Amino acid sequence: MAKEAEINQLFRDCAPGAVPPVGKCYGLDVIVDDSIEAQPEIYIEAGDHETLLHLSHEQYARLTANSPHGRFSAHD
Repeated sequence: MAKEAEINQLFRDCAPGAVPPVGKCYGLDVIVDDSIEAQPEIYIEAGDHETLLHLSHEQYARLTANSPHGRFSAHD
């Protein structure tokens, strides 16, 4: 886990402690959990602790089309 100071250093254009919704812009690999495939709408933080982005499933799928997908989260 990254410390907040490391996050602030990497994401200088985001609010302190916030992370961007898309890592590719920062040269980071993004892994998408397969459970997102079942969601008709996706809401992601916009990097400022205040703004929420609303995407359709199709928009999010296009945004993450080249990202590896896998099953790594679990629901009880």
